[in-house]
Amino acid sequence: MAADQEFFIVRRFGALNTRVILALQDEITQCEQKLDMIDIEYSRKAQHPSTNNGSFRFDPSDERRSLIHDTLLDKLLKYNKFINEYRNLVTRAAVDPADIRKVKAWFNQLHPGAIEEIEQDFITHKDDLIPILPKVKSRFRNFLESTLLRAPIIRRYFDREPLDDIDIIDDIEMVWYSDTKVERFYSIVVGVGGLSMLIGPLWILVYVNESTVQLGVITSFISLFFILLTVATVANIYEPMAATAAYAAVLMVFVQTGSS
Repeated sequence: MAADQEFFIVRRFGALNTRVILALQDEITQCEQKLDMIDIEYSRKAQHPSTNNGSFRFDPSDERRSLIHDTLLDKLLKYNKFINEYRNLVTRAAVDPADIRKVKAWFNQLHPGAIEEIEQDFITHKDDLIPILPKVKSRFRNFLESTLLRAPIIRRYFDREPLDDIDIIDDIEMVWYSDTKVERFYSIVVGVGGLSMLIGPLWILVYVNESTVQLGVITSFISLFFILLTVATVANIYEPMAATAAYAAVLMVFVQTGSS
């Protein structure tokens, strides 16, 4: 699991964290209710005519001061810290199912005694798993790694050896990619594709005069450009749409310039 950050997968313990948060919340709620009762008691002017509930300095209730400054302060600090830390866990990227399969293969194929079977159980909680340091990959890069880069002839240019003290499995399913090599190849492929999307339609439109054909060319390249951005980047859907709109505007300006 230490050989690659993709394989360092642990449980989030969502149900347990939720129970702890609810328990802390209930403790604070009980303190809140107790504080409300004290406030109501000291608001009765008939029994406490000289009480000033608008002052912390001259508060006659030692119990109320202790509840606010000691008990509630500690509980709220613990509660707020726990929620903020759990939020960081919840917002982590989901584990790639392929990484889960690889970890299971590592458990089963290295040798059964590498990690006690009962301690391997965490990997079966698929909906509760999080990566410690997730690798953010586009759909296109995942496609390359699962198809083209797995070809034996190509694979040897992009794989790597894991850490010196890590035992490895010589299995076609267990591929140790060099992030530097794969990222360089991926950048070249995406760069060439993007450049083709910019230059290609300009040369085609120069030799096309019929409006219907021009519209077809523009529509085709706009669609391809949007698909390329969607699968080749990790941006949300709105960013590719905005970039595609700008791309379409450039093509339309070129057509209008050529027509004039």
